[in-house]
Amino acid sequence: MQPANLLFRAYQRTVHSLAFYPTLIALGFVLLCLLNIAIEYQPWLMALKQRFDIGLVRNGDNARLILGTLVGGILSLMVFSFSMVMVVLNNASATLSPRVLPGLISSKGHQKTLGFYLGTILYALLLITTIEQNGQDQVPSLGVLITLGLGIACLGLFVEFIRSISQSIQVEYILNNLYTTALEKLTTGISKHQALKEPPSWPADRNWLVVNAHRSGYFKELNIYRLNALLADNDLHMTVLVHRGFFVMPGHPLFKLDREVDEALRQQLLDCFDFFVEQYASGHYVFACKQISEIAVKALSPGINDPGTAITAIDMLSMLFSKRLQLPDLDIAPLADEAPRLFYFELSLDQLLQLIFGPIRTYGSRDPSVLIRLLQAFKNLLFQHPRAHHQADLITHAHSVVEAADRHIANRRDREELNDMIERFNQAAKLSPPALGPLKIDKR
Repeated sequence: MQPANLLFRAYQRTVHSLAFYPTLIALGFVLLCLLNIAIEYQPWLMALKQRFDIGLVRNGDNARLILGTLVGGILSLMVFSFSMVMVVLNNASATLSPRVLPGLISSKGHQKTLGFYLGTILYALLLITTIEQNGQDQVPSLGVLITLGLGIACLGLFVEFIRSISQSIQVEYILNNLYTTALEKLTTGISKHQALKEPPSWPADRNWLVVNAHRSGYFKELNIYRLNALLADNDLHMTVLVHRGFFVMPGHPLFKLDREVDEALRQQLLDCFDFFVEQYASGHYVFACKQISEIAVKALSPGINDPGTAITAIDMLSMLFSKRLQLPDLDIAPLADEAPRLFYFELSLDQLLQLIFGPIRTYGSRDPSVLIRLLQAFKNLLFQHPRAHHQADLITHAHSVVEAADRHIANRRDREELNDMIERFNQAAKLSPPALGPLKIDKR
């Protein structure tokens, strides 16, 4: 395994770990405390402390009492904060979706707060070890004052943590975060393709060499920089045959190369693919859209029974799909001074609609408000001037919604409301004959 890929995998797992920022911040506090200890008894600082002694502790017993009290109090805050995080994760798993847990665990704000607590505790403990039993000169008075300031800051952070954690359990907050993350990814992709001189096209790879996967797992990340370097150094072109999130088994076709390569280079190329289970919304816009869809499905379950959340999720997804319409059905890894050598397989609009809206349609098939909102989402996407094949995909999935309504909705008034939406959809489609036929209404 190449060192660059080892570092890439370690980075992917480290930055999403709950212990990442707490460890970094705690190490920073330890270094700051060591610096404090190193200069605490320097002559120039001792003279300065003699002139400005407001708030400085001169007695060793008082210093121990203050530092010990701070350690106990902040330790209690840290334990309570960790407990609150566990409550939020349990609540999110039960009422939203287990797939949102990796994103909540990797919340940078919560990690930084916990890291500040841990750093302050370590700072105080290190200072306690430097206090001598006899002599005022051996009391780290400046360090005690700094620790007092850190303790006050911890109280402020605790209040902010409570406010943040109370937001984190609100479904609107989580949906908005997922929407913002997906929108950022889509906007970046649109900007990347707009910067190209001409739109990319999938290369004629019918006769290219097929390389099969040697490992199993969910394809989530690719070390693009290392892979681009290998392709450029060996004058190769590659097409990736699986999309992000695809479960790969050993022997499954993974990518194609435009010429034969030796076994050593093939292994280096395979090593650039990373497989893991967690779905981070920041990894790809599809992961964020899937999590929004799963929250909607969970809201439609009999135990939750919250169609309002499902409708909000559908509205957000429709806005994200309006951006997706601007992207081609492939992606590339651009190079600075030459044409791209790496081409990604991306899910087509039809596959995305089935993956994201299909479960909502299935589990909301008995709720007319959900079906109407799905039709409205497809209608709004028609107003985005989609390409012809995208318009055909939208009409196909609108047909699926109408079929579900015809099978499960029996109430006359509900069917009339659905027919009104079908008529508005047909007006947006501007097709003759109309794209969708109305639901038959029992005259009895």
